[in-house]
Amino acid sequence: MDSSVVAIRARFAERRAEQLRPLITEELVTEWIRDPRAVNREPSSLLARFLDSRPAAERVCVYEATPGERWQLARPPIRRGATYRLADRRVFDSLDAAREACLRRELFEVFGWGEAPTDAVDGPELRQDGPVLLGYADRVSASPGEPITFMVSAEDVAEYTTELIRLRHTVDAPDGPGVRVEPVPDAWLGTHRGHVQRTRLGSHIAVRDPHGVTAGDGGFTIAAYVYPTHLTGGPQSVVSRWNDGSRGYALGLDEEGRPTLWLGDGTRDTAVRLDAPLALHQWHGVAASYDPATGRAVLVTKPLVTSVNSRVSPIVVDDRPQVVEQRVEAAFTPADHGDLLFGARTPESGHYNGKIERPGLWPHPLSRAALLAAVSRDHEAPLRWEFEPGRTAADLVVPCAGRPGLDGHLVNLPVRGVTGRHFSGRVEHYAADPHGYAAIHFHDDALADADWTPSHEFTVPADLPSGVYALRVTATDGSAAQSIPFVVRPPRGTATGDLALMLPTATYLAYSNERGLGYVSVVPPGTAFLEHRYDLGHSGYARHTDGSGVSYISWRRPILTLAPGFRIHLSPFLLAADLYILDWLTELGYSFDVITDHDLHAEGVDLLRRYKGVLTGSHPEYASEQMIDGLESYVDGGGNLAYLGGNGYYWVVSFHPDLPHVMELRRGELGTRSWQARPGEYHHATTGERGGLWYGRSRAPQKVFGVGFSAQGGGPSGHYRIGPDSHQEEAKRFLEKVTEVFGDVALDGGGGAAGNEIDRYDIALGSPPDALVLATSEGMDDDYQFAVEESSGTHPGQGATENPDVRSDIVFFRTRGGGSVFATGSISYSSGLSANGYDNGLSALTRNVLDQWLDDNA
Repeated sequence: MDSSVVAIRARFAERRAEQLRPLITEELVTEWIRDPRAVNREPSSLLARFLDSRPAAERVCVYEATPGERWQLARPPIRRGATYRLADRRVFDSLDAAREACLRRELFEVFGWGEAPTDAVDGPELRQDGPVLLGYADRVSASPGEPITFMVSAEDVAEYTTELIRLRHTVDAPDGPGVRVEPVPDAWLGTHRGHVQRTRLGSHIAVRDPHGVTAGDGGFTIAAYVYPTHLTGGPQSVVSRWNDGSRGYALGLDEEGRPTLWLGDGTRDTAVRLDAPLALHQWHGVAASYDPATGRAVLVTKPLVTSVNSRVSPIVVDDRPQVVEQRVEAAFTPADHGDLLFGARTPESGHYNGKIERPGLWPHPLSRAALLAAVSRDHEAPLRWEFEPGRTAADLVVPCAGRPGLDGHLVNLPVRGVTGRHFSGRVEHYAADPHGYAAIHFHDDALADADWTPSHEFTVPADLPSGVYALRVTATDGSAAQSIPFVVRPPRGTATGDLALMLPTATYLAYSNERGLGYVSVVPPGTAFLEHRYDLGHSGYARHTDGSGVSYISWRRPILTLAPGFRIHLSPFLLAADLYILDWLTELGYSFDVITDHDLHAEGVDLLRRYKGVLTGSHPEYASEQMIDGLESYVDGGGNLAYLGGNGYYWVVSFHPDLPHVMELRRGELGTRSWQARPGEYHHATTGERGGLWYGRSRAPQKVFGVGFSAQGGGPSGHYRIGPDSHQEEAKRFLEKVTEVFGDVALDGGGGAAGNEIDRYDIALGSPPDALVLATSEGMDDDYQFAVEESSGTHPGQGATENPDVRSDIVFFRTRGGGSVFATGSISYSSGLSANGYDNGLSALTRNVLDQWLDDNA
């Protein structure tokens, strides 16, 4: 039982706390506070790891009450969708003081060391209610002359203004150039009435039935095979034909997980239910029948567990059917409007978490014996919906056998290409075994499109230069503001610059609205806001309500992690970090266009061939096959690529053929991963290709980009030292005006420009043998740990001070077609370009490479 596991872990924690408590001294705490590197040295490291192992909801964190000015102590949310809560009355005027107080508070609560807190409180909630403006664009990029549509929701904002702004630099770091955001004169100016827009979460399938074929007027029988995965505390419907006014029927689970048939008469509903709940993560047959002539209702279930299709073995499952038969006194009134739904009671309520297979309907009641047969083997209902996939599992329609006009339509993209009750464990691709993959997985928090009403449609000005822009919406009383970014690319089929900066918009999607994986030590207001706004959808690092990973991520919803000035625990990151590169290019006078991953995926290498050089962003971690093919073809055909980031081209993603705003991600067995797809579910529904790491598909990033993921860490970043190939003539040209040690100052990372996530050169993984290693990193500590996919086991010695492969390398190589690749191997690289007024080794090195490309192509 789960309670047994909880008890075992609690006993272990108690014993471990007793062992560690004698290690705590005032001297150790003082060193820990003074030196961030202390957490990598014993005994501080032992204590830090133990604190980090505790559930996030039991910990204390630092909350940034006023950005950059005031900090307080807070409790993390106790459950999803809850809020951070104040944990201490004190207000600190420095982050260091707040961190010290947080550490001492945790040491007392866990180990009983020190003095009891005198200012402890439990609340209030740290909600950010009040006026809010939210919005999104219908597309990632647009060319001059093309329309772009914005959806805006104004919460407690009666009126707001719009304007077009150009983004160049959005981080106000002390050593940086400051915020550089410029309004575009006379563009998109206006004043507008505010209105609130709502988002419907939850995936389901809708069957349009205007003629009432499925209404059940003369009685009905419904059946399906189900694999429930979570109890929500409310009813969950598997099959439903229901009106909000309590008319119709629904078959599903009640708040305790018990199989239930609901019958509504227009004023109230009657529930027919079994006594025992359905076991989670197991396959069951479930069927119900109702005869309005007699009022007789019958509900039947039966476990259908095999050796591979469920979490447990059939040897521990009582597979006897369960039956309840009941006379319903209230009259049944068929639903007079609405759709037949699978996975929800109505589009707004009763969403189901789990898999459904082969739902079916008979327009008349069945006998008890027939119901038992229907739940025990594949039924042959006259109306049944076939969920088997085809060559791909991307279809948005499920056919109805028996009546083609009753086909079902997917809403909020329930997940296809998942294992069903006939999964054998021998075949891992749904196209090779459709019968084994005849299920669809539903989630109550899925979101494929917020589907808001368009608020504004603008045409991109014909003379607007390529760049990064945003629609700025501001409440007329100044109470709220928001910027909705997008890219203006050059006119279709042309280039207006010598170079192209390609923003990693696939990675932006993967991290979109990321709320933190577990415990967040310092919580900015943005992270706290997102924690109680799950209506804005998930990142690809999150898990659904039932614990399964989020594999579909949509552009069509507010993505606040891209909004300038919206700070989360990862900030500055994503777009803000890539604007460092844009600002540097602008400051140094380069002629360049801005394009995106989405553009490359759609157009391929033809998009890139127009440029003398293409620069990536700081973290192009997620890439489709079309994107990597395009880049490889570009450099093979004579193009020049600057990979100015780290941990790039790591995860496989794809895009839905009918919903290009939706990206699919399935994490496999390898890689630093926040979740892993279930056995047999590694292949993408959208394309049929295998997900996971590109390394796992024999396309390690080293092969094209020269370097590949080596390590990551949250400690201070390192610097660079001139590499072993610096004596070669070509290397000397690139390293002109670059000192022996460089990159030791950056805007992010608490140190230099070699950090966050880093890549290394390795011939064994496909790095070109003739590449020049221009520089390699130094100065990182053991907070940087070796990539898990390359570790041979769980053993010590994998940190930067002990493992020579934990490093960042800057490399350059030429291709057979006359092209070249320059790779920097660090996410933090971009944050060092503007250091010392743009006069630094990173800037000189990057400029030397770009100038060589431009001279060669002159």
